[in-house]
Amino acid sequence: MLAIIANFALFQSAWFAAILGGATGQEVLGCLPALGSVILYLFLNQRRLGRELALLAGIGLLGAVFETALITAGWITYTSSAHDSILPPIWIFALWLAFATLPHGSLQWLRGRPWLQGVLGAVSGPLSYLAGVKLGAATLPDPPMIALLAIGVGWAIMLPLIFKLADGISGERQA
Repeated sequence: MLAIIANFALFQSAWFAAILGGATGQEVLGCLPALGSVILYLFLNQRRLGRELALLAGIGLLGAVFETALITAGWITYTSSAHDSILPPIWIFALWLAFATLPHGSLQWLRGRPWLQGVLGAVSGPLSYLAGVKLGAATLPDPPMIALLAIGVGWAIMLPLIFKLADGISGERQA
């Protein structure tokens, strides 16, 4: 139970640090807590290191594609990105890697519940992006509700997909 609480707290700290780093132009400094949480997670999961590295790579790639799609569609602009870049900033990549520690960590209670994963993604995804906007790390187009709806639909698909990937890599199946 302590490991689950620590995983949750470390991710939340990493999220906040990355957002502030992105908002203030200190991206590399903002990435450090996320990368530190990933390193600690891998250290604590050495028995299944290969599978966890594969999961990090898979979720990192999914996240990069998802973020690139959001940027390309004009649904989000990161304040620390070059204006002509379709690639998300480095702190977003770091956040996706930190997020990859959650399916086998603090979000493991969602395993086998794809509908709940979709609903949670549809609600928490847009709220997270909106919080990042409010903290100055990104902007949304006018009207923002269309972008938030698109982000919500994306996360409603992404979160179950992430759990399917996590279960596939670990050799387990969702109920």
